[in-house]
Amino acid sequence: MVLQVLRSPHVKCLHSSWRACITRKYFVTTTYKQGEQITVEGREYQTDHMTNVTPHLLSLVGRSLHMQKYHPLNHISQRIVHYMYQRYVSSRGNPLFSVHNNIHPVVTTHQNFDSLLIPKNHVSRQKSDNYYINEGHLLRAHTSAHQSDLIGMGFDNFLVIGDVYRRDEIDSSHYPVFHQVEGVRLCTKREVNYVYLTIHKFCM
Repeated sequence: MVLQVLRSPHVKCLHSSWRACITRKYFVTTTYKQGEQITVEGREYQTDHMTNVTPHLLSLVGRSLHMQKYHPLNHISQRIVHYMYQRYVSSRGNPLFSVHNNIHPVVTTHQNFDSLLIPKNHVSRQKSDNYYINEGHLLRAHTSAHQSDLIGMGFDNFLVIGDVYRRDEIDSSHYPVFHQVEGVRLCTKREVNYVYLTIHKFCM
């Protein structure tokens, strides 16, 4: 909503000052001291040299806008879920996809990077791009951080909906807290071949 206002021609003259103000608010340099205990959604963590989350950023965690009944994000996510429930059903008429929209936002570096085969020296691991709780934990940068765990729990068709956190500079299309909807489906070799042949036939 704020960014919509900033794009309005009626406040064009205030763009630079407002954006600078909002940017400073979310990117303050004040952070936690090493060795402090911080609580995120009911779980406690000890800070260290990698900690770069701020008290203000953590105040935005857990708002779950996508689960608030009349919020636009809830409306969009429900339309997606409804489509998937109708489009993909089992032979008995039950929805194939399970929905996971309330998973804890703090993940390990293994979940966020290693489980997705992201190299140890990859630029996406840098503190400048992520909000680290400590060396081993961070606020998820994407819902893909939960893929490996959910597959390991036996889910082969699922949607993950949730807020994610990245250290983006605020502008008309970037914000440090945003939402993702992710769908994962594990297919057999036969199913993959069928899709390939269908696409190939369509493109001929």
